Amino acid sequence: MNILWRYTARAWTSVFWTAMLATAGLYVVIDIFDRLGEVLSFSPSWTALVSYFLFKLPKIVFDVYPAASLLATLISIGVLSRNQEISAMRSCGISDRRLAAPILACALLVSLGALFWSENVVPVAATRSRWLWDVELKQKVYRGVFDAASLWFQNDRGFVHIRRYDAGARVISGLSLYESDPDFNLLRVVEVESMTWQDGRWVSSGGFVKDVSGEEFRVRPLAPAEVELHEDPENLAARKRRPEEFSFRQLRRQIAQLESRGLTADEYLVALHHKLAWPFAGFFVALLAVPLALRTGRDSGLARGTATGLVIGFAYWIVTGLALSAGRTGGISPPVAAWAANGACAIIAAALFKRGSLR
Repeated sequence: MNILWRYTARAWTSVFWTAMLATAGLYVVIDIFDRLGEVLSFSPSWTALVSYFLFKLPKIVFDVYPAASLLATLISIGVLSRNQEISAMRSCGISDRRLAAPILACALLVSLGALFWSENVVPVAATRSRWLWDVELKQKVYRGVFDAASLWFQNDRGFVHIRRYDAGARVISGLSLYESDPDFNLLRVVEVESMTWQDGRWVSSGGFVKDVSGEEFRVRPLAPAEVELHEDPENLAARKRRPEEFSFRQLRRQIAQLESRGLTADEYLVALHHKLAWPFAGFFVALLAVPLALRTGRDSGLARGTATGLVIGFAYWIVTGLALSAGRTGGISPPVAAWAANGACAIIAAALFKRGSLR
């Protein structure tokens, strides 16, 4: 690694870590003020509060790192240009592509680190932070958490197993209720094909009842309104595991379970591909930022770099949100939805390169 590589990489890295601290710190401060009002009435302990934000920090770092990579690229090149170091390098015959290489290499290394972070750190920390929020801070009774495929919990009639809950459509596909006596001897098993939220209550459709309390095993059709589920859709959705609480391998297994039951898994397929696409967001926004920063020349700097970063970041966020939404509803394929923003950055960057932005 020559002197130019080390110098440029050090300039980018120093700005990157400063941007990481600034963006993550701002996120935490906003989140603290946003969340405190919801839990102060429960008089939570300071230990639980601090623990919650500490366990949430890995996800925050993962979410804001592309913005830090974008700002690091724009500002580091801007400062080099403002100090006429870019001009000096060009006068020595160093091409813009050689100058950009260490910056893009650093962004790629950070992206690979983000991929490892999202697979090994974020799921564990996100699961723990959610438990702290629900049980320790909001003092809810812990009654179970969804996988992508199923949920087990206990209510006043027994143990409930939901095979699939579509939070968007408010539809339960496959519910089993295991009723027992106080000594936990099984009395009845109620199987419901589906339940739909209508007019403020769950309406069952199809199913049967297995009576195992007597000497004879009896099976009969399920009567209308025989099963009452008091959990509302919001309560069920709140216990649904979020994609960030799964690793890539875990989420892939959940999708396989859903598809083996003939259930749609578009939401989770989008999340699966997004788990690969988001870690590389930092590289693709840096790829786009390089030609933009080099084109501005000595007019670049901290203020202009920050302003440009805000515009690119907002546009990236809009494209990502629209594409993911379209992917979840089946409008576009999950891989396209997850990689749309990265692909747009690559296409625009390629166009800028082709126009001769880089020497």
